[in-house]
Amino acid sequence: MTSEPHVVPHPSGGRRLRWPDLPAAGRAAVEQRLGGRVVDERSAETGFSPGLASVLTTASGARAFVKAAREADEPDSARLHRAEARVTATLPAAVPRPRLLWVHDDGDWVVAAYEVVDGRTPAIPWDPDELDAVLDAVARVGATSAVGLDLPDAATDAAGLFTGWERLRDDPDPALADIAPWAPVRLDELVDLAGQGAAACAGDALVHGDLRADNLLVSGGRVVVVDWPWAMRGAAFFDLVGFLPSVGMQGIRGRTDPLAGPADVEHRRAVGTELDALFRSGPSAAGIDDAQVLAVVAGITAYFLDSGRRPPVPSIPRLRAFQRAQGCRRGVAGGAARRRTVSARRRAAGIRRAPARARPPDARGPRAPGCRAASCPCTRCAATRAPAAAGPRGRRTRRARSARGASRR
Repeated sequence: MTSEPHVVPHPSGGRRLRWPDLPAAGRAAVEQRLGGRVVDERSAETGFSPGLASVLTTASGARAFVKAAREADEPDSARLHRAEARVTATLPAAVPRPRLLWVHDDGDWVVAAYEVVDGRTPAIPWDPDELDAVLDAVARVGATSAVGLDLPDAATDAAGLFTGWERLRDDPDPALADIAPWAPVRLDELVDLAGQGAAACAGDALVHGDLRADNLLVSGGRVVVVDWPWAMRGAAFFDLVGFLPSVGMQGIRGRTDPLAGPADVEHRRAVGTELDALFRSGPSAAGIDDAQVLAVVAGITAYFLDSGRRPPVPSIPRLRAFQRAQGCRRGVAGGAARRRTVSARRRAAGIRRAPARARPPDARGPRAPGCRAASCPCTRCAATRAPAAAGPRGRRTRRARSARGASRR
């Protein structure tokens, strides 16, 4: 893993196949299904699939969005195309997704055709109105029951998402301290936290499993969710928790700047507070406690950090950089939930913050020039250097009080 995550990555990276790259027999089979000779191709500008992903137009004006991959060259892409076609064919009509037209699978090439959605990916940084429309679409997906659909169970299928911290702990990454400085000192805590993530994902709602701006199309007044190979049956809040950190990374116009660099604490906290408010305003967050949110965020964060350090994929050259950037920004998403969880644990344990005390007028005299030096004779520095002891009427000195406060933190 390299330590160059401080840019907002463009969500693309596949070396796309183009229409002429398909073999003559494959093109003939596609044209037969389309009902005419292909005269125009418009390749998708976003996404990470290395296969064909193009809007094809025939001489008669018929159009389809066609995905294609060869089993021998890109077995993962071929598998995902099959999975997506199977999922899309079974989704209820109310789900905002493209309609599957047909599938050609001869064991060598897998080709799937979908209706064309005349739209675009959301503007980045996010436009607040578009973000609201997207959140409505995400809520509709989460409100859809997956009972009876042939989908894997998120609690088991997504279990691999929640083991990344174990791998990072057992096989340390020297770059982790640079891109996620909050993580190395908390690895044991993060392993335990992410270990609760799979159970938190259990449910009967439809889960897309890979929501990002490049898997969304804004078309007129509607939002269409695309790329469904990772669909599952699980908790209704999973997609929202997985999606919002990318929003924080990309920024919201007029509300939060993108997390495009080593943001200071206040910037990170402001972004985390905004994401938390967006999550809590959604219907899928009802009844969800902060511990569940933290567990899922922790798991997904580690998945991206661990994936981002793996060897590059030649046909998807920018994939690892995108995963690395996703991971180092996702730690922000659980900040507000973590602060509430810590406060709740303190209350449960009977620990209360000491009220702020008004400090008496300083009677120790002015600072002398250069009073930070060990030999400074001014009364203020002499008092600071004094050992911790009981003061007048049994009160502790400032140093003793500070040490006691630090132990509680």
